[in-house]
Amino acid sequence: MKKRHNGFTLLELLIVIALTGVLWGVAYTLLYQSKKVFSLSENKLEMYQYARIAISDISRNLKGAILKDTVDYFKSFTPLEATGLTPPPKDNSSILTFLSLTPNGSSTPVTLLTYYVNNVDELMLAHYNDASYIYGSVSGFDPHDATFYKLAANINYFNLAYGIGNTWVNAWNSTDGITTGRLPDSVKVTLQIYGTGTGGMMEIGTFTTEIMIPCRVTH
Repeated sequence: MKKRHNGFTLLELLIVIALTGVLWGVAYTLLYQSKKVFSLSENKLEMYQYARIAISDISRNLKGAILKDTVDYFKSFTPLEATGLTPPPKDNSSILTFLSLTPNGSSTPVTLLTYYVNNVDELMLAHYNDASYIYGSVSGFDPHDATFYKLAANINYFNLAYGIGNTWVNAWNSTDGITTGRLPDSVKVTLQIYGTGTGGMMEIGTFTTEIMIPCRVTH
């Protein structure tokens, strides 16, 4: 009588190994795709959160913009003009300083505000509550007198345009030139934000909104 051998043949083992490899490959692909989708979703959520915080803050303060008696101050700057900011402003960053009636927790009725992006891609808000800015003549801003707040990170690009009727301009100065003593009708804000992501996966989004400035008679 022939002896019966229990076990697997070499062919059977090779088939099992091949099937195991296929299953591991499918599992890895599904895991990688799930991780990629999760990372991209996290990126988008982060971008929208930064955009919402930044645009909400800028909108609230711009709607409170005011030209107050002799302190007619609503002025845009270039990075070269804005010296002394630490960290310094980003090369492609718009910079705007203006007086706002927005409540700020201090005893002064209005606050001098500055928005800009620094060179580490953070959107910054500077508060100046010194009474000399509010009741005297404003000629500029001194970073040493300011309190700085970080509104958002991962900012690639920050641009402000100023509307007069149907015309848009890239600069504004309520103390000099044809815009003396005037506020713009609206301000267009453009932010380009990137997510942090992992594994080289990154989302980049551009957010644009137009903020109307209420007309105020201050003189």
